Amino acid sequence: MQILYDVAPNGARRARTEGLQSVGQMEISLEANSQIPEDSTERLFRYISDYVMVSGQKIHSGETMRYGWTTLRFTLAPDGVMLQIEELAQPFSPDSSDYTAGAVNAMTILTRQDSTVRRFNIQKIGHHPHRSEMAIICRNLNAKSKIMVFDRIASNKTEDSGWFVGCGDSSHDHNNLKELARIHLAHLVASRPKMVYYLAMPEETRVVFDYSKTIVFPPGENEGKEEDSGV
Repeated sequence: MQILYDVAPNGARRARTEGLQSVGQMEISLEANSQIPEDSTERLFRYISDYVMVSGQKIHSGETMRYGWTTLRFTLAPDGVMLQIEELAQPFSPDSSDYTAGAVNAMTILTRQDSTVRRFNIQKIGHHPHRSEMAIICRNLNAKSKIMVFDRIASNKTEDSGWFVGCGDSSHDHNNLKELARIHLAHLVASRPKMVYYLAMPEETRVVFDYSKTIVFPPGENEGKEEDSGV
C-alpha cells in the first residue's frame, strides 16, 4: 500500500491509499490538515491497512473502527469510488455521537499521549485505551475532587482499561467492593479532558492529579516526577 497526497474534487487537500484494491478493499481517503504531521497520517493508514491484511475483513461504508481514544467512521466519498474517514466530533464528551470529516482529533490525542509517555522517560510500551473502556473508581470521587490517584494494573478483558482511580485518602478502604464502582473512561474524564493525555501510561504506572500538579510514578519507581498539568 502507498499513501498519496492530492486534491479532492471539492478542492480540499487529501491523503489517500493506493493498493488496497488489490486485496478487495476500497481505497480510503482522509481530509489532510496542514497542522498534522504526515507521519501521523501514515500511522493511521498503516493501522487500517494492517487490520484489513491481518483480519481478512473488509471495511464498508457506514462501519466504524476504534482508533486510540476515539472512533472513526467510514463513508462513501463524493466520487463514489473510495471511502473517506470521519471521526467523532466531540471525543471528550461521553454523549458524543456526531461525526465530522477528517481525523485531526484522533491523531492529535494519540500523538500527545505518546509524547506524555516519552516525557517521563518510561521505557515500557504504552497502551492507548478507548473512551468506552472501563475503569474502577472510588465512590468518594466526584467532579470537584482535587486529588485523584490513578493506578494501572494488568487486565485480560478487552473492555477494561486497567485503570483504578482512588480518592487519595489513605484512611479510605479501597479493598471494600462496596466503596468502588465501574465507569466508562469517557465519563471519568468528562470534566477534566486533559487527563486523557496521561491514560496511555503502561501497566504499573501511578499518576497522581493533585490540584494543578501531576505526579507520575513510572513502573518500578518509588519516586514521582512532577509537572504542572493544568488538569
